[in-house]
Amino acid sequence: MPVLDCNVVSCIHNADKKCCKGNILVEGSEAKTPDATFCASFYEREEDSFRNQYETPDVALQVECEATHCRFNNNCECHAEHIGIDGGCASHSEETKCSSFECTCGCK
Repeated sequence: MPVLDCNVVSCIHNADKKCCKGNILVEGSEAKTPDATFCASFYEREEDSFRNQYETPDVALQVECEATHCRFNNNCECHAEHIGIDGGCASHSEETKCSSFECTCGCK
């Protein structure tokens, strides 16, 4: 399983820049840049709510990926050794991105 770091601190699944969800989905089936991807598992933490209390952070988790042009995508699963999800204080999943995305089509 890949190692995942997530800096989307506004997500309810984020604790100490790690994901507590256990598995995530990266979308962006036609993406050719990291900015065209996003974490579909993002769920905004409301100002007064707590983070996910029922699970603990885990650096290694299953990452399903719909970014068909990413070199790490193999049968809709990410096989990168390290994955970074960026988005800081996002309020919508589309404000996040997979910073580890690498296009296989030579595009920039």
